[in-house]
Amino acid sequence: MPPFSDGLKEPPHTQSITMKKLLLIGAILMQPVYGAKLPTSVDSELQELARFCRLLGGRPHGFQQAVERADLNGDGITDYVLDDSELQCYGATGSVGMFGNRNGGGVTVFLGRADGKAEKAFYYSAFGAKIDYVGKQAKLYLGMAGTYCGQTPESEKRDGYEKCSRPLKWNDKSRRFQIDMQTKRTALHWW
Repeated sequence: MPPFSDGLKEPPHTQSITMKKLLLIGAILMQPVYGAKLPTSVDSELQELARFCRLLGGRPHGFQQAVERADLNGDGITDYVLDDSELQCYGATGSVGMFGNRNGGGVTVFLGRADGKAEKAFYYSAFGAKIDYVGKQAKLYLGMAGTYCGQTPESEKRDGYEKCSRPLKWNDKSRRFQIDMQTKRTALHWW
């Protein structure tokens, strides 16, 4: 360390504070950028879920990070995916299956608009959601089981639930997403 103007080296406690500041700044810079403002409709949905968490005696955590962004319909505008099972509600009672849980939850897709707003274009209860960024257009897959994977009710009872995932497809006429029951993948690693 170079000496200060009075010839003394920097005190050791100052060195550790400086190192802590550098580590903190580095950690902040390495985090994904979630600070981008969400459209009002998406933010309102998050606020309602946070309110529900508080009613259950919990403390909402990381709700903004539970929203993924991708262009799902190929219009060049960002769409928003909210998977309830990704939300964390610390200390809540009676919220089994809703917050931070892969036993199923709601998946909501908000269609981004050119004016910066977004409208709800899909909601379904699923075993999680995963965005596939391979190819020209991002695709959202929903975790499903049983008859949604082509299994018969008899084989569900006999063999248990088969797991799979199905993609959403955009219906331009209705301006809504729907589950593509023609395309099936084996269960993905996320659940």
